[in-house]
Amino acid sequence: MKILIKCFIYVSCHTNLHEVIEKQEEIKMVSVFKDLKWALGMYAGALALGALLTRGCNCAWNNREISKPSHQTISYSTGITGHVEYTRYDDGTRDVKIYPGLSHRLFDSELYQDLDGDGLVERIRRNGAEWKMNRLNKLLVREHDYAEHKEEFDEADQKLQELIEKYDK
Repeated sequence: MKILIKCFIYVSCHTNLHEVIEKQEEIKMVSVFKDLKWALGMYAGALALGALLTRGCNCAWNNREISKPSHQTISYSTGITGHVEYTRYDDGTRDVKIYPGLSHRLFDSELYQDLDGDGLVERIRRNGAEWKMNRLNKLLVREHDYAEHKEEFDEADQKLQELIEKYDK
């Protein structure tokens, strides 16, 4: 309606039809860009709100500590949907479970095991999602696979050392 009123006023002041048509197109384009800008803003806001809510739920579900006589497990969220679980057993052994996605049931996961408490990862296990058949992607044992997969073991050792320094006090 506003466009028609502006065009009517413009037409009444000018007699050149070509100028009137150009002005009408210009007014329509401005209106379209305003609508597009508003829609993109709403879309970006909805995405940001969704990410914020997802992150909040991830923190609420995964930031926790469990202490039992036999072990202590510390879990913390990473990113929007991932989390890490660090478990220290009373015999000195340790496990690190890394879930990059929302759940091990939906996405891949990793398990690092320090079986003798020396601060080095003896086993690396990579699993696919639970809904996949044959979900074991890789199982590495330091004793046999270190030479071929040195970088993977070194990265796992580094991650384990970070967690030991942070939580073993």
